[in-house]
Amino acid sequence: MIFLPKFLYPSPVYLILSLTIATIMDFIYPYHKGFLYKIHPVHTSFILSQKLFKPYSSKMYGFFIWIFVLLLHLFIYLYILYISYKLSIIIWIIVSSYILKTSISFTLLYEIVNNVRKSLEEKDINKAREFVSNIVRRHTNNLDDSHIASAAIESLSESFVDSVLSPLFWLILFGPIGSLTQRIINTLDGSLGFKDPMYKDVGYVSAKADTIINYVPARISVIVFAISSIIMGKDIKSLFSCWKKYRKKTESLNAGNPMSSLAGAIKTSLEKINSYKLCDFDLPDHNKVNDAMKLTLLSYVISILTSMIIIYII
Repeated sequence: MIFLPKFLYPSPVYLILSLTIATIMDFIYPYHKGFLYKIHPVHTSFILSQKLFKPYSSKMYGFFIWIFVLLLHLFIYLYILYISYKLSIIIWIIVSSYILKTSISFTLLYEIVNNVRKSLEEKDINKAREFVSNIVRRHTNNLDDSHIASAAIESLSESFVDSVLSPLFWLILFGPIGSLTQRIINTLDGSLGFKDPMYKDVGYVSAKADTIINYVPARISVIVFAISSIIMGKDIKSLFSCWKKYRKKTESLNAGNPMSSLAGAIKTSLEKINSYKLCDFDLPDHNKVNDAMKLTLLSYVISILTSMIIIYII
């Protein structure tokens, strides 16, 4: 991007190389441990926001938490990017790769969903509940097989936007710092953006900011899932029919788009009890989870490659 300083957005080749390294790192080392976990920006932003959090606080205080945590992290990583660029482009690529590795995350989610699938296939419902509890907010203790499978597919589709498409979208526009900004905003929503009285006001800004920053990527996901569906021979009409009818049925302004389109593509319904039911099919089993995983994996590959092409062109 010609309007950005070189230390934020240098040669497209360097950005593509950084994204390639980050993708390989995510595959080899999906879960950060020890020191790398402690300095992970998702971890540090979550912990800091929780330390500043005061139950039943005002929207203004919630805005203070949001802006303070976000700007503090951006200042630190902007400074590191600037210094690394001045020292050596190789150092910059290493730093940039790390930032993208912490911002774009797919392998860990995919592994957890696969563990849910395996547990359902083996009819170990307790283990399936335990695995799925790692990726959804709802209580999982009483979920049956179908609703466990549904929760896994819902999380897979929604997290595909939050952890892949959206950071890639902001990478294209603003470089690695754009991806990091999206990831921190998404983390603050996960930390504070709850609807219960204790969080409702203090988490208001965090929730709204997350909705805004993921608004466009959530809708791009429908196109990506559609392309993947065509390649895999899925029913594209079913995808768009389900999306048009059910995309606004979720409480979240964004979540209904990836969830309904993915559900339509694999011809299953997704249901969160007492909240919503998407599409007019049977509830999923472990086979539908497997279908969702295959389609999302292809969508991930398409998204990475397309992002590289766009970065190179612009």
